[in-house]
Amino acid sequence: MILGDLIELTSAITAGVKVETVMDQVVEAALNLTGAEEASIFMLDTFGQTLHRACSRHRGYIKAMPTGKQVVLYGADMMPNLKEPAAFVVSTGTTLNLDDIDKVIGYDFDRIREEDKLGGLTTRALIILPLTIQSNRTIGILQVINPGASQKAVAALSEQSLKELQSLAGLAALYMWNARLLEDNTRLKRQFDRHLAELPKQTHKAPPKKVAEPQRPKGLIGESPPIEHAIKLVGKAAWSTVPILVRGETGTGKEMMAAFVHMSSDRVNKPFVVQNCAALPEALLESELFGHVKGAFTGASTTKLGLAHEANGGTLFLDEIGDMPLALQAKVLRLLQEGEVRRVGSTKTEKVDVRIVGATNINLEEKIAAGEFRQDLFYRLNVFPINLPPLRERPSDIPLLIDFFLRAAAEKSGQQVPVLSSDALDALMCWGYPGNVRELKNILDRARLMAEDGYPIELSHLPPELAGAQHDAGNRMPALIPEGDLKTIVGQYEAMVIEAKMRETNWNKTNAARILNVSRRTIIDKLNRYNITRPDGLERS
Repeated sequence: MILGDLIELTSAITAGVKVETVMDQVVEAALNLTGAEEASIFMLDTFGQTLHRACSRHRGYIKAMPTGKQVVLYGADMMPNLKEPAAFVVSTGTTLNLDDIDKVIGYDFDRIREEDKLGGLTTRALIILPLTIQSNRTIGILQVINPGASQKAVAALSEQSLKELQSLAGLAALYMWNARLLEDNTRLKRQFDRHLAELPKQTHKAPPKKVAEPQRPKGLIGESPPIEHAIKLVGKAAWSTVPILVRGETGTGKEMMAAFVHMSSDRVNKPFVVQNCAALPEALLESELFGHVKGAFTGASTTKLGLAHEANGGTLFLDEIGDMPLALQAKVLRLLQEGEVRRVGSTKTEKVDVRIVGATNINLEEKIAAGEFRQDLFYRLNVFPINLPPLRERPSDIPLLIDFFLRAAAEKSGQQVPVLSSDALDALMCWGYPGNVRELKNILDRARLMAEDGYPIELSHLPPELAGAQHDAGNRMPALIPEGDLKTIVGQYEAMVIEAKMRETNWNKTNAARILNVSRRTIIDKLNRYNITRPDGLERS
């Protein structure tokens, strides 16, 4: 391992920095060590069903960053999909060191090739290592693509380089696991301290206190390095007049960040006007943005100001600008360049002083290549881009967001702030959140309604995909029932439950039998019947 990377990583770990920073340094060290084109960390969800990408870095130009699509580890028959390379590594705890995936049989590389198309890469050599703690418990994977690319000699890793990369993966796994435990403990302590402080108020409800106006918009919560970086960018650009393009997946808070730009600028006392460009057809959107004159079209009985007029002196936020029709893009470009608008049906141009903030969750470069977005508008908008990180890349913010959403909902309803059980918190911390912050809020809103007032939010109150089970009339059912006759279905589900409990008890048959309330002999018989073995091949009593 490169000495400088090791020193920097060790310093970060001993200093107790945020887990996102450590993950960034791990993938950077992996790239430096292997000379690869790409390195990524994928984390396992609570019940070991899916992997989600938590961190990724690249060398050289790529067309698009990897998406938040999850890697599903189990097939419809509830058995591990060992043809998927990542699922094989997680299930067996072994390392893959493949020289050329085009010459390897027995694996399905469709996921890798789909990501190649998105990013413009061509994967040849592929390395996947398990992130393992407690000897055989896998919490994620480290994936490296095309080692040796920097020397133009793509190949599998040598035995020595592979050992160094395995040491790096082991160090990363240990820190990320400890960081998760620390987050859990900190969260539980905050809950305990809060409820301890509220005990005297339960018999006498004090009048609500006025809270000082926050510097950030309400709901812009986060202290992790990725979100702090985005906030610093706002501070650098807010007081200028340059256009800003906010990019990020759906649910990451792009409108909130645009509002933060407006609040941080010298236009704060002027209007902040919002328009979703995908919400209206072209004719109505043009009239809404630029206004119209009387008689311009059927129903135009009066002259109307557009949103550009209403935002004069302030900020106009164009959400989902990537979905704006091409004809309107030319008019927005003129507004950006000249500060001029022309109402529908008019021959005169009018001057307006508007600061434009655009936002999109789609790949504008691909839209340009397809002829669906103007390249000149993109360059004019993209003067100062701000990329909002998905929630899976800032897990240390999840407890803060949970506190905020639960407290806000409790204040609105006049109820106590609910407590979150440790199992429920663990599930929330491990979920990949394809819908990002909006999805987390929806999950908590549902869980709060499911839980009885005054009682904790339990794992059973979370959606089935998080809780690993579905409640139906008080009975637990598997989220997906495989095909086959009753005996086959029951056997497959029984095998899944036994394997899960064996993993939970670190493959201790006696403890698993005690949890399942059966004899140790029964456990041994079931393990033999379903051919369930410990991934590393070692036996535990």
